[in-house]
Amino acid sequence: MDTIYAAISPLISSAIIVVRISGDRAVEVFKLLNGADVKSIQPRHVYNLKYGGSVTDDVLAVYFKAPNSYTGEDIIEISFHGNPIIVSSAFKDFEKLGFVTAEPGEFTKRAFLNGKMDLTQAESVAELISSKTLQGIDYSYKQLKGSLRKEIEYIKDLFINALTIVEAHIDFPEEDIEDAHARIVFENLELLKAELSAILASYDSHRIMRDGYRIAIAGKPNTGKSSLMNYLLKEERAIVSDVAGTTRDYIESSFVLNGVPVSLVDTAGLRTTFDAVERAGIERTGEVIKDADLVIVLLDGSTQLDDEDKSVLESTSSMKRLVVVNKSDCPLLLSDVEYDCLVSVKDGSGMAELLKKCGELVSISDSDRYGKAVMVTARQRGYFLKILGTVEKLSDESEIDFDIFEYELNSSLRLLSEITGLSYTEDILSNIFNNFCIGK
Repeated sequence: MDTIYAAISPLISSAIIVVRISGDRAVEVFKLLNGADVKSIQPRHVYNLKYGGSVTDDVLAVYFKAPNSYTGEDIIEISFHGNPIIVSSAFKDFEKLGFVTAEPGEFTKRAFLNGKMDLTQAESVAELISSKTLQGIDYSYKQLKGSLRKEIEYIKDLFINALTIVEAHIDFPEEDIEDAHARIVFENLELLKAELSAILASYDSHRIMRDGYRIAIAGKPNTGKSSLMNYLLKEERAIVSDVAGTTRDYIESSFVLNGVPVSLVDTAGLRTTFDAVERAGIERTGEVIKDADLVIVLLDGSTQLDDEDKSVLESTSSMKRLVVVNKSDCPLLLSDVEYDCLVSVKDGSGMAELLKKCGELVSISDSDRYGKAVMVTARQRGYFLKILGTVEKLSDESEIDFDIFEYELNSSLRLLSEITGLSYTEDILSNIFNNFCIGK
């Protein structure tokens, strides 16, 4: 493989910029460092040297010798003074040596390919970087240290326990399967169901710990959605106007509620319109509402319930939502609707109650927070769902069809191996590592 390089700290004016070089020829970079005798350089020691390529700089260099490095290859990390011009000049020198710019996630991809980590650990690197809560960081770190791999090993053992009995009967069909052996097969299937269900049940709460909570404000035009967003954010983030359709697309911003990062989305007013731009915004609003963890349906208390209100209420009826009536400072004309909060964004009345209700819904229970010491990604969840579907199907059988059980159990084991990367395709690796940042 090529020897690769990239900045592993932002390539902007700063105190220092750190560059990583990985590959069989990485030590050749010492040719550019005056006074560096490759034979005398000790791994994991910091050396203060002079960079003598197309630009001059005093640098710090550290050598990580294969296989005891992040990628499993020889790695050199050089800390330059934080001027992007210096580093860009050094990159040109690296190219002359035949080094190649690293692709997004290529260092971690090489760590996986060289057996330094499995795919669950590789994915946890990206999760650790992108997590928006302390709990998310904690779970991602545990995953980096192998928490999900241990869970998968336990699941794999349960499959093997059942498969051993099934294959033994296939190999020796003249032997009748004992009731005790059949019971062991179904007991392992029940344990698998419980384990897989627990992992999948924790997905939503762990996703919130990783990404934060998303709240969408929905309603027809002029109910006060933008005003509510500005009130909650304590800033004039959204344009407020009496003109219906002012918000043509959704606006998203963040704040913290009960210690949980919340993405608050002000959506376009939901109504029938012939304006192409507004209609496009309304279509995107529908997608945002479906993806939200909580929808605040905002109604105008100073008017009667109309068809547009009813349409919003109907389209969100199956979602986790709060129905909020605004403009309590005006005569209340709204009737025939059950609501959770009566507020006035204008004078602030009822807003404390609304924030309390939102906080209760956003808060993560201790059982959810600590129910499983793993945080699965969307990719991993897809595999676990398929495996659970197979286990549930086999569990519902009244007796064992050995050929079917053998095929389904082995198929599930293959899916487990794709989660960890024991077996993989280039498409799987591309889907994972293309989402990484350059330098990681």
